Amino acid sequence: MQSPSLKSFFIQLFIFSFFTGLLVFVWNHYFSLRFQTNLSWAIWLFFICSTTVIHYVLTTAAIKNPKRFIVAFMLTTAIKLFGFLTLILIYAVIKREAALGFTMLFLTMYLLYSAFEVITLMKFFKKQKEDAKR
Repeated sequence: MQSPSLKSFFIQLFIFSFFTGLLVFVWNHYFSLRFQTNLSWAIWLFFICSTTVIHYVLTTAAIKNPKRFIVAFMLTTAIKLFGFLTLILIYAVIKREAALGFTMLFLTMYLLYSAFEVITLMKFFKKQKEDAKR
């Protein structure tokens, strides 16, 4: 059975992803062809999935050992950053002509979903703190 915080996270992720999906739609239809990529929806799905996995890993780490959460968060963030930059670099080497659109959308999604991740973690800890007071 899902915990209430995980259910809340999925609802928030669904709503946030709806709006980022609208952004991808607008990006595909109104931005210059130079800034578009045929992988826009794959990028969007990639960030939904990676955000879900990262949230689960970090909240599990926080519940198991709250004192080690900072280390887990920093390590996860560093791995995510270098892994994502590696994906961008590999794509840019393979498809040089389409690299600009891919990179722009990928970095936009990275910033949006990273902000979402931090906000949901802050809400998670606020709820944990409130539950501990009871």
